[in-house]
Amino acid sequence: MRKSHHSETIANLVHESSVDILTKVGFCVPVDKVLARLASAGFLVDLESQMVRITPDLLDSALKTLPKDVKIYNREGNSLAHFGIDACFMGAGTPVNVFDLNSGEHRSSTRQDVCQLVAIQDALPQIDIVRPTVTATDQGEYSDLVEITELLRNTTKPIVHRTLSPDRVDAAAEMLFSVVGGEKAFHAKPHFATLYCPISPGYFTPENVNCMLKWAEYGVPITLLSMAMGGASAPVTLLGELIVINTDILAWIVVLQNLYPKTSLIYGSVSAVLDMKTGLLPLGAPERGMINSGAAIMANYYGIHSMCGGLSTDAKELDAQAGFEKTNTAIPLLQEGASIIYGVGAVDAGSAISYQQMIFDNEIIAGIRRMWDGISVHDIKEEIELIKALTPRGNFLSAPHTLQNYRRHWYPEIISRDTYDTWKEKGETIDQICSRKAQEIVANHQPPPLPASVEAEIERIMRRFLPDFSYEG
Repeated sequence: MRKSHHSETIANLVHESSVDILTKVGFCVPVDKVLARLASAGFLVDLESQMVRITPDLLDSALKTLPKDVKIYNREGNSLAHFGIDACFMGAGTPVNVFDLNSGEHRSSTRQDVCQLVAIQDALPQIDIVRPTVTATDQGEYSDLVEITELLRNTTKPIVHRTLSPDRVDAAAEMLFSVVGGEKAFHAKPHFATLYCPISPGYFTPENVNCMLKWAEYGVPITLLSMAMGGASAPVTLLGELIVINTDILAWIVVLQNLYPKTSLIYGSVSAVLDMKTGLLPLGAPERGMINSGAAIMANYYGIHSMCGGLSTDAKELDAQAGFEKTNTAIPLLQEGASIIYGVGAVDAGSAISYQQMIFDNEIIAGIRRMWDGISVHDIKEEIELIKALTPRGNFLSAPHTLQNYRRHWYPEIISRDTYDTWKEKGETIDQICSRKAQEIVANHQPPPLPASVEAEIERIMRRFLPDFSYEG
């Protein structure tokens, strides 16, 4: 984790401000049963206003039990090796619109889109953690559970999703446990994390409160994911907005660690700033990367992992704006050591997913990761002797050293480095290349199937909610 004096100054100021707010004003918990539990646990509760305040002892207890060594595993039980060391990249989620892979039409997303987009994320080497990315709008009320089945079916990578209602947490947990051989096996190597967003400042919906507490009972890692809007649901300055983000998240770190000590938590933010000219939320603005890099700073301050919105764009298609904004919002997160960068495939300020953009994001990530490697320090005796031998005006092209080492450089799969004439002769645009690659993955990629007994168990669980549910769609 990278630290600087500036980052430490910000972290100390934001933490102290959050503690001041949480001890003097507090946060709202709109569930009477939960308020009673919090009062019994020592929180300062006003039942009439449903406001809750923390105490120094509760804060201290929470930060002492907060796990600092959370790991993420895939379906096969292998850990995501560079998680917590380098940034991991994750699919965005979960808008209700998609740009059709074949026609390019902007339309409502379906279960088939979930299936295909999960399979594409499974196939792309630069995507580490998979989300449904879109909502299965054709599945009605229980779309969240259907989306979880498609995650389990179409990827072996670590997965992240949520349930929209607490009465579905049990079913989702049953499916997750069945895939890895039971609850004990899941706890040993969790391949799933959930996430819930506060309504800033200081509020979670009753459904989200109850969902989080049920997931905590099952020992499932939880991401507290702020969606603050600078100038609307938070102060317009980045520092003021970061205080709101941190206050909302710290409140529930204290709650969850006191009610369910050692619950694995991830510090999350997909926050942005409001465009005062349009009234829209521009996710491609440079401030998007800046404010979410602040979340990474605070996660590092508390010693836990972060999930930060970046790789974002307001572009409506795969174009120069998308490339600029995607890179521009990712770089600040790398600088502050974000654990997970959230946004692969998203376009139109996160309101839609593009198959082509998902393919190209894989290319962007590969280039960013190569750049982030920097200049490696190694034994340079061979280089020195080679320079001496070829000075002056020597040609390194034919040297064995060049043949042995040129593959250290990054070579793109989509971006053209051809001459103009060769590029013109090929006659394929970046958008067309990405469409072709997405279609090839959809047609040919098949992750290792689940055992028939697991598929049958998932169908059994799902039919409690959807009597006609078929695992094969």
